[in-house]
Amino acid sequence: MPMTDTSQAWPVAVFAHNEARNIIACLDSLQAASHHPIECHVLANACSDRTEDLVRAYAAHHPNVQLHAIALGDKANAWNLFVHDFASQGAAHYFFIDGDVRATPGALGVMAEVLTQHPQANGVSALPRSGRGVAAFQRDMLKSNGVAGNLYGLRGTFVERIREQAIRMPIGTIGEDALIGAMLKWDLRGDTRWDNSRVVVAEGAGFEFDSVSPWLPREWKKYYRRRVRYSVRGYQNKMLGQAIQPYGFKALPQQVRDLYPRYPDVSTLQWRGLNTLFDWLALREIKAACY
Repeated sequence: MPMTDTSQAWPVAVFAHNEARNIIACLDSLQAASHHPIECHVLANACSDRTEDLVRAYAAHHPNVQLHAIALGDKANAWNLFVHDFASQGAAHYFFIDGDVRATPGALGVMAEVLTQHPQANGVSALPRSGRGVAAFQRDMLKSNGVAGNLYGLRGTFVERIREQAIRMPIGTIGEDALIGAMLKWDLRGDTRWDNSRVVVAEGAGFEFDSVSPWLPREWKKYYRRRVRYSVRGYQNKMLGQAIQPYGFKALPQQVRDLYPRYPDVSTLQWRGLNTLFDWLALREIKAACY
């Protein structure tokens, strides 16, 4: 295992799919998020807007920014590429941020310091500073030591263990934060107990984003699609949990859809009020993926 270098730049994964409206604000926020050097890897997943052009222009004046144009529009695939191929080895910390959010000033530095103060933790999460229900979101994260996929960090030695064990996220996994939380709290094992102390929430670090309003007609399609994806994610998380315990993370398939026929008992519709409609639509997608 390579020794971590505390002076080495911290690699940052920036996930971007058609984020022309937000990517520059995200990158600007990262420049102010740490006094320690960082290397930003913008993972442009099947972008069809001006995201790549904007990042290229930005990188021309910011040598710590690199663009990776990825043909497959899948966040899990981009995560795998960053961890196993793009990010430098031996760094003390690795960070992950969505291209539509903005890190608060000094956020990465605070997260790194919190990890240093909690040597038992494998990872650290920032807190949301905007959005509907932000107070409840913060309370839930602090209560359960939750991971927000919008902005989180992994200890360098934990990333090296992922590489050594060749652990990859199944392509098609929606909302990687739950799977990341499982990796952290099960300590990359399938035969151990869930340990919340493996994740620490940095209360002094945050992220901001512009909420999607369900009341604006131009946002209806995006809101509808997001709700269906949330339901698919819920079913996926149950299947992933059953696959990981007791077989471990190395037993995960390359494609998440390979789990669908294994756990038919999970793919059942139950009444959940308005969410039932989105669950039904999600199950249609899951069943269609099996054929």
